[in-house]
Amino acid sequence: MSNALGINPQVMINRIVERTGTPAEAQLGKVAELSLALQRAITDEQAKAEMLSPTGQAEAPVVDSGAVVDRLI
Repeated sequence: MSNALGINPQVMINRIVERTGTPAEAQLGKVAELSLALQRAITDEQAKAEMLSPTGQAEAPVVDSGAVVDRLI
């Protein structure tokens, strides 16, 4: 098994769903819930960065690994 750094964010979400023991009939809903939570966390992080930026503008955090997904959700 590879570490969380080299894993695609969607794969990490699927692994989180598996790890939590979600029943098979509820897995799709849990994936959607975690995907929404990830999007919300990205938006929140960007809003925090914008508040701290002197220009009031900031880029959204790059979610390019499973480690970032773990940190955000």
